[in-house]
Amino acid sequence: MRRKYQLILIIGISIIIAYFIYFFNRESKINIVALGDGIASGETSYQIDGISYNDYLREYFESKKILKSYNNSYAYKNYKLENIINDLNVNKKTKEDKLNIKQLIHKADILTVAFGEEELAKMAITNDLSKEAINNFINQYDNFICSLKDICEGKIIIISFYENKYLSKSNVIILNSYLANIAIKYDVIFINISDLAKNEEYYLDKNSLYFNYRAHEVIKDMIINSI
Repeated sequence: MRRKYQLILIIGISIIIAYFIYFFNRESKINIVALGDGIASGETSYQIDGISYNDYLREYFESKKILKSYNNSYAYKNYKLENIINDLNVNKKTKEDKLNIKQLIHKADILTVAFGEEELAKMAITNDLSKEAINNFINQYDNFICSLKDICEGKIIIISFYENKYLSKSNVIILNSYLANIAIKYDVIFINISDLAKNEEYYLDKNSLYFNYRAHEVIKDMIINSI
């Protein structure tokens, strides 16, 4: 009889331990949400989406067996800052997603943000990238990050600007200094990728606005090291 009770006790303890292991592993899994334009979606010089730093993040956490979900519904070419703000205001829900955008952002453990490289480059092409335009964009960006902080309890990661054929080095320095201050203001992570633009190894075509997969791998590593 005594052995029977010991066996029951051992089984009970084993069940409890197994439950806590399951619960801990379930709660420690990572939800990744990517927000941004073609930089975030891995747009290439061939005008098609390639693999982005967000995709590499997904692969990294999958390899560690701690990825719970990955969503890049709000990361695609020509997606502007004003577009994401409007989507937040109406709490948009895509056909593919069961959750609306605020729910996706709220559950994100890692939220990457990369807006403006395409948008401001196009403004520079038409000579519309004035000091006033930059200030307006930064004010909009500041309000946007403030909104994200109200929704997201996970880590918010801002990806910097970088020099390209259209966006000058001086403008990039100004823009990144603003983004760095916003990151400090809202206690989010700022990843400065501007040095990557100096290396031709990171382009399929140096005249392209977009990096190749090698650069995206480096950006992924920079993000992993920051969290």
